[in-house]
Amino acid sequence: MGKKLGVSWERLAQINKITAPYVIKAGQKLTIPGTTAGGTYTPPPFPNGLAPGRSSPSAKSLQKALKDTGWLDRSVPLSDNYGPQTQKAVAGFNRKHNLFTTGRPNDPSIGRRGWDLLHRLAYGN
Repeated sequence: MGKKLGVSWERLAQINKITAPYVIKAGQKLTIPGTTAGGTYTPPPFPNGLAPGRSSPSAKSLQKALKDTGWLDRSVPLSDNYGPQTQKAVAGFNRKHNLFTTGRPNDPSIGRRGWDLLHRLAYGN
């Protein structure tokens, strides 16, 4: 099913919390991550105003994607605030992918390009 929808079986298992031996039962409802009808992942819209030190718009979706890609420790609680731990994770992500919205190597701001890449890495095909 995942191949037909453009989603790896590993990602389907992860999203749906299915563990080894990876059994899906008839009639079981599954969540299919971020696909369109053609099977190409489209990241969610970039939340205008998302910035370090702010709590509006909420940083929760950024933090979730950071956790799902391993940039933010899973023990960090999701929060509306774009605080120091989120900033540190974004700075590391930006360094790794040469995404510097301010031109600084430790840039804690996520831009549209970074947002799209992060979400594609977390939830894309």
